[in-house]
Amino acid sequence: MELWTTEALCPLWPFSSLYKSNVNHWLSQQQRRVAHLEKQREKRHELTDNNRKQCELFIEQFEKKCMEDESMQCESPNTSNTPKNKRSKLKLMHSEWLTEIPEDLDDDWLVKFAPEGFRILLIARKHITTCYNKNGKIVLKIKTHFPGGGWSDNNGLTVLDCIYNNKIKTIYVLDCLFWNSMSTIDSEANFRFFWLKSKFDEQSELLKTEKYTFTLIHFMPAQRPLIQDNIFTSLQAEDKILYNGVVFYHKDSHYTFGYTPLVAWLSVFMLPEMLNIDIPEEYSMKTPVGYVCQQKYLAELDEKMKKRAELHAKRKKQWKRYDDNAQENLVEMETTS
Repeated sequence: MELWTTEALCPLWPFSSLYKSNVNHWLSQQQRRVAHLEKQREKRHELTDNNRKQCELFIEQFEKKCMEDESMQCESPNTSNTPKNKRSKLKLMHSEWLTEIPEDLDDDWLVKFAPEGFRILLIARKHITTCYNKNGKIVLKIKTHFPGGGWSDNNGLTVLDCIYNNKIKTIYVLDCLFWNSMSTIDSEANFRFFWLKSKFDEQSELLKTEKYTFTLIHFMPAQRPLIQDNIFTSLQAEDKILYNGVVFYHKDSHYTFGYTPLVAWLSVFMLPEMLNIDIPEEYSMKTPVGYVCQQKYLAELDEKMKKRAELHAKRKKQWKRYDDNAQENLVEMETTS
């Protein structure tokens, strides 16, 4: 179970690093969906009751990586002549752009509306709840009512995929990996979302902490009329939640670390073009300047990402040259002293 990656390029937003170099361009998006579902079915036949093993492996890898990062910080003090210390990037589940509308969209897909904010991984364990950003850095340490979170008598493990809006101090719960040490990683999205809803319905105290509010992001069938209504009703609330986009989940999709064609993304400004859905003026004003269509937008984004990768590679080569020269000078100083 690979949880970490040392990719150089940072996502533009929780779901919008979604034009990816690791996608097999020889297959259509629909072909990759079918292949991915088939792999999941084959894996399901091999699964045993390994929740405890998954739980231990998750914590073992997570704590090991955190210790390595802290060790690197201690051994490599920041100076003006050294590059910034890098943290390994936490590998959550990421979506692809929805470029091909599935024929079974209405029947076999679910949607969640992603609010403004940034992605975090919440881990409740040993009576404390810790939230990490995508770079593995701690952004919050609080007590919660989640199993293992501090205010619960239960000392299990809870791991949630969330979006954090610092402006309104709200943590939006997007998905579940573990609940009370039970793994939901190999469970279908339909089950994971119903599971979360039942837990929040049964325990209203889960929504509150001393300083922060938790909100469970609701799910619904990926039907155009429902999406249309939700886009407008969200603006009628007191806090007027603005969405960055819509996440589409195939009902049978497991929680996959990395990118998967069974989870897709559309920015709100793409909804009129891709799904013939009207959007409020508040969202129309956020449409990128010069936006013509999704295909052109993604092509331009791809070009920007390539240039960023080339620049990163160039800088990495420069730092390597600097480190090699510094090492040679150090050896020379030691031999002459």
